[in-house]
Parts: sequence; structure tokens; C-alpha cells
Amino acid sequence: MNDAVSLPDPEELDRMMFSIIQRIATGPDLSKDISEEEARLGLLGVIQNAVDPVRAAIFLIALRMKRETREENRGALQAILDTTRRATVEVDELLDLADPYDGYNRTLPASPFLPPLLAELGIPTVSHGLDRVGPKYGITHRHVLAAAGVDVDQNTSAAAARLADPDIGWAYVDQAQYNPKLHDLVELRRKMIKRSVITTVEVLAKPLVARGRTHFVTGYVHK
Repeated sequence: MNDAVSLPDPEELDRMMFSIIQRIATGPDLSKDISEEEARLGLLGVIQNAVDPVRAAIFLIALRMKRETREENRGALQAILDTTRRATVEVDELLDLADPYDGYNRTLPASPFLPPLLAELGIPTVSHGLDRVGPKYGITHRHVLAAAGVDVDQNTSAAAARLADPDIGWAYVDQAQYNPKLHDLVELRRKMIKRSVITTVEVLAKPLVARGRTHFVTGYVHK
């Protein structure tokens, strides 16, 4: 986590969120895009519980209804990166495996079984996620690994140690451990019903990185 991350003072943040919502929530024809920095500060305020929950929900839903721009996605991702408790793994190569955090509800995902398999082949692999979040509320990595008796509540330092151990070489780290304030938004996300930009970019949080190169593997489905 970057200890230098800070927000505008409360009055300035309030004015900024008012201005942002005025621009992004004016309908399909009149809504306007915001800058990358405004998106970063807006979501940072939401994560740090400095924005009223009603405004937070409007901010996230209005961005979705308008359709987020590349700059807005980058800004939202940076807010998550800024608040993530990150650890460096003492390996030259690390595979970062991330499925959508809301899981799968049609089939049992096979990917939770990949980290130990890849570790056996000499490829240190980390997966990450959380317990339950909308809109799918599906089966997640945490569910499968917990059912197999794996400790799914390790912090990033403990997970990094597992990854660096050649006799283990794989780990899971939960969002509640690497970004607890972001994880605290699960209830707000439940009340919002629809997915938001958080769903899109949270898989890119990079809670663990190699001292050398980190390779990110994910997937998406969209019509």
C-alpha cells in the first residue's frame, strides 16, 4: 500500500463528487466522461469510506450506464492499486492467476486446481479473490480451496513465503487480506445489484509480484 495516498479535504472531495455525478449521470445522450485522475480520486474516496454511500452507488452505477472510458478504467484501477497491501515474492518469475471475483454458477471452475499443478512444474503461481460478491455469487477460488482444507486467510507476507518456498510454490490471497477497505464494499455492491467498474478492474490488483517478472493470466466473456 502506498502510504502517500491521500484525498482532498472533505469539502473539496464533496464538491468534486458533486461535479462528477452532475456530469456522468445526466442520461445516455448528455452524460460526459471524467478524467483519469477524477476517476481515481472518486473511487479512492469510496474505498476509504469518505464518500456518502448513496453518492458512492450513484458514482459507480452512472459510470457503468455511461460506459467507462479507458481513462476512467485506468483511474479506478489506480485507486485499487494505491490501496492494496502488496508483497514482493523472492522468485524471478510469478504467474498471477485471476478469475472474475464473483465466481462461476454454471460449472465448477477448474482454475483453482491450477496453482498447485503449475507449482509442481516449477512455475510459482498465486490466485486471489474473495468469498461472495455479486452479481453472480458463484463458486470462487476461495470456496474450492477452503473445501480442500487450504488456509484461505493468509496475509500477503505469508503467501509470499509459500510462493518462494520451492517445496510449495503456490498460494491464495483473499481481498479481505490484501485490500480490506475495498473488501468492505461487498455489501454496497450487493445493494447495487449490477456490476460496476470494480468488478472489471479488481482482478488487476497485483497483491503479489515477483522480484523479476510477473505474468498475469485472466479471462473474460462478453457479447
